[in-house]
Formats: sequence, structure tokens, C-alpha cells
Amino acid sequence: MTVPGSSPVPFVPPSGTFFVDSVTNLSGVALGNNIDIDQGFQVNGHVDLPNWLSGNGQVCIYADELGGPINQQLGCTPVAISPNPSDPPGTTSYPWTISFPGSPPVLPDPQPGDSQFYRLAAIFTYGSQLTDIQAGVEMGMYMIQ
Repeated sequence: MTVPGSSPVPFVPPSGTFFVDSVTNLSGVALGNNIDIDQGFQVNGHVDLPNWLSGNGQVCIYADELGGPINQQLGCTPVAISPNPSDPPGTTSYPWTISFPGSPPVLPDPQPGDSQFYRLAAIFTYGSQLTDIQAGVEMGMYMIQ
């Protein structure tokens, strides 16, 4: 899956969806599959949740370097969830953005033999991981230099 992408958030009945809308530079211009880590970038999306739900969630971005030593969480942002019940029940959209400013870089400088080719993923978690309410979007492969 690539950006934009989405994944259902497991509720019964099904009523939530997690979206990754774009990967952009810090000015909001969409990036292709090449990211200049020193210039910074951001990941943007939203999560649609049942409008009766309250509590807290978070979105985190993860990176795994193809053939390399990097496999880590890059950053997270909280998502405050407020109830707004209606009849009939509906959903509320919560936008989110995670920014990586470029200095200091979120990933180390390339080393000899490193591919610099990363698989990125975004994960939404409602409450603690003990709730088992999570959704993930594989964002695709990026050359990050």
C-alpha cells in the first residue's frame, strides 16, 4: 500500500477508519518516494471514529531500512478524542500531522553499505495497546537521504 492509504479501525459494528493522506515537505508540498532528511518532512492524515467515543489515541510512524540496521519508531503525536453523539450515530474526523524538522535528523547519516531505502508505516492506537484497538497503514518504500 502507498500514500494515500487507509485501514479500518476495529469497532463493532465497523465504524472507524485510519487514513494517511500525504507525505510532504515542511511547506506542505507533496513529496515523491525521495525524502531529503536534512530538509525535514511531515506525514499527514486523519482518523474517523465513532462520534460516541472519548479518550485518547496516538499515531506513530515507524521506519525499517531494507538490508540495514534501522528498525525503529520515528515519532508520535497524540489524538484527543471527544464525544459528539448524534442520532443516528455517526463519525468524527480527527486530523493529525507528525513533523520531522530535519535538524536534528530523525535518521542517522548513511553509512557504507546502508541502503537508505526505508519501508514506512503509520499506526493508530486508541488508549493503551491493551485495548487492542489499532489500525496500520503501510506507507510504501522511500529513498531517504
